[in-house]
Amino acid sequence: MANTLSAEVKLLAAIAYGEASVADDPNEIGAIAWAVANRARMWDGCTVAQLIAKDKNYTYAVTDGNARYAKLTAASDDDIAKSAGMKAAVEQAKAALSNTGTDLANGGIWWDGLDFKTNAYHPKRLKGFKYGDTAHNIFGVAEVTRLIIIHWRVVNKKTGEEVDGKERGRYDHVYVSTAAYASTIIWKYNPDYLSATGAKAYK
Repeated sequence: MANTLSAEVKLLAAIAYGEASVADDPNEIGAIAWAVANRARMWDGCTVAQLIAKDKNYTYAVTDGNARYAKLTAASDDDIAKSAGMKAAVEQAKAALSNTGTDLANGGIWWDGLDFKTNAYHPKRLKGFKYGDTAHNIFGVAEVTRLIIIHWRVVNKKTGEEVDGKERGRYDHVYVSTAAYASTIIWKYNPDYLSATGAKAYK
């Protein structure tokens, strides 16, 4: 029952395996692993464990009793070798952490599963989103857009009050998809949203 994997690889693999659907699609599992690793690199190059500590709502598999997460966490090297899904999770975790091979998330750092389809009040559907490719619309959910114009805030010299100044930027959606496999869509922020608001790409 040996276990030769590093804690970091084991943690990322368990997250990817736990968050993915039971289809055990290696691309779906890999995309989630890469999304986590991408965000960790963007966020001051932190570890996966540090990333989870910084954003406790990032992955619920770690805290909600997810059976697949628990299964891989407890698995030995032999157990992993016998499971195509767990084996793919470990291989993709290693690749994602070392940033070698194909980034199956295509630069994305968030993901959604079936709840994106079933929850009309899903945060991404409320804030606005577009598909980077029409093929990413795996759940048949229409894009949601709404034009937002952001202005620089300046001080009115006569009144001393802050008022809108020149336009800083505009956007009509916050999220854009970067990939989709099986029952998972991967996302990143719309560059126009980042430019207009000054938000951090990893937050």
